[in-house]
Amino acid sequence: MESQLPSRSGRYMARVQTHLPALASDAARRDFIAREIGKWEERYTRFIATEGESHRRGDDAGQPTAFDFVETITALGALQARYARKAAA
Repeated sequence: MESQLPSRSGRYMARVQTHLPALASDAARRDFIAREIGKWEERYTRFIATEGESHRRGDDAGQPTAFDFVETITALGALQARYARKAAA
């Protein structure tokens, strides 16, 4: 049976969604999201360059995968697009 626990990306995005209302404005939220995308892209680049070793946490199961990075960057991009549409309206 497949686990019903949220993915790494889902847990991270829940924290982001909780943090966003604490920011002063939509412009600040857009800036925050843009910075987060940049950080995740850097992490992903490092992950790929080291074939995953840069993010390995021992020999336990459940190590980060490339999919975790792509899913997170995609979710942040969708959130960024939502705020961009809101700004354009």
